Amino acid sequence: MGKILIGYATRTGAAADIAEAIADEFRGAGHEVRVANLDKDPSVDDARLVIVGSGINTAAWYPEAVGWVRASADELRGAKVAVYNTCLNAADPDKRDAALGYNDAVAARCAPISSETFGGRYVPAKVGLLSKLLAKVTGQKAQDHVDCTAARKWARNLHTIITD
Repeated sequence: MGKILIGYATRTGAAADIAEAIADEFRGAGHEVRVANLDKDPSVDDARLVIVGSGINTAAWYPEAVGWVRASADELRGAKVAVYNTCLNAADPDKRDAALGYNDAVAARCAPISSETFGGRYVPAKVGLLSKLLAKVTGQKAQDHVDCTAARKWARNLHTIITD
């Protein structure tokens, strides 16, 4: 079985929770999986599959995730890549396509074999002052839409793609 790197950028833990759910699925299939926060600058090494995920802020991936993809571009050419994001819009069926589109800028840099979006989490205590003010104005309350079952299903689909 192949080696897999799952890197994520998170503020509220949603992208990390999704990464761990994906990792569990691949480990169960016999793969060697490393899960790493992208702010630790993990190396791709000899990973056969690299899965990169990020939380979303104002329709964009977190800067450390974009920076890691940019800095790792040469290494990523030697692996299959899949990308995902976690955001509140993904939990709304009417906004899911827009949420999936948040991956487009990163996808243009790494040509992923798959792109996905998962419901995110809003934790007022973990966001900056500007985000808190915006949430207050819009009436946004704490929310948790993280769906690890959906992440495991996506991982099974990815497994099918990489083993064909």
